[in-house]
Amino acid sequence: MTISSGPFTYDWQADWADIPVSPAHAHHGLAVLPDGNILTGHAAEPKCILLTPEGKIIREFAVPTRGTHGLTCSMEDGRVVVWITDVEDPQVVKTNLDGQLLARLTKADFPLGDDTPFCPTATAVDPVTGEVWVTDGYGSHTVHCFTTDLVHKLQLDDEKGLGAFENPHGVFVDRRRDQSRIYVADRVNNRVQVFNPDGSFSHGIEEGLHTPSVFDTFGEYLVIGELEARIHILDREDRIVATLGDGRQHVEKPGWPNRLDADGNPDSPLDDIPEGELNSPHGVCADEHGNIYISEWLIGDRYTKLARV
Repeated sequence: MTISSGPFTYDWQADWADIPVSPAHAHHGLAVLPDGNILTGHAAEPKCILLTPEGKIIREFAVPTRGTHGLTCSMEDGRVVVWITDVEDPQVVKTNLDGQLLARLTKADFPLGDDTPFCPTATAVDPVTGEVWVTDGYGSHTVHCFTTDLVHKLQLDDEKGLGAFENPHGVFVDRRRDQSRIYVADRVNNRVQVFNPDGSFSHGIEEGLHTPSVFDTFGEYLVIGELEARIHILDREDRIVATLGDGRQHVEKPGWPNRLDADGNPDSPLDDIPEGELNSPHGVCADEHGNIYISEWLIGDRYTKLARV
């Protein structure tokens, strides 16, 4: 089917990824590699899956984590490296495309007290400076910057922005302008806070947002995935110009993001989500052509490609 919003038209490609349906509750990320292939996590096992843009499996590789909640890729000395943010065993790891461990960040690397909760949710890398940004979204609700040598550099002073973060779920380094800007998905507060590389506050985005969770860009456009349950495309001035897959009615159903069986237990809702509607987008990425790839937070996993027309 075809969907349109604002200046954008997309071909909705359901079940895009050639990955068997899993009985596990998917909670992983997605990333586009420089060659256009797509990297995703596995819903049930500690491994990553490399896919073609058509959704065919190229290969799989084990990773030194328990989960693949956040996935991002960067270039380092001419090679692709993968940053995995693990919420099952709270840590950030850097690997190559074979899953070999290259570096690791744990709570000891963050300026947090012994009694402070720690559970990072996303990682981003500035392609210009190589600095690494990490959101402790399920732990201390803070955002941190590390040098290329993974030495702690600064913590964002959210009190100088729109206020304290509550579940800063996603972080992204935006290069649509001359200077990098750091976008933080302040999910529970239904807003995005934007900072300069030195940690100073730039601006906020609040109008029209609800549960922003994840980012990517193509050309001059920013893509924001909302957990409840749609995709926005924003222009260079961070104004919403398109909204896709609005499935917020599913959020009101008992048991969301899943459904409840006759005994009140969570069950996969896959056969109850029509094409053209999203349920719980969690992993979202976009390629250079403006195609958008989505995985959802639910039992059974759900992969969708929005192919730009």
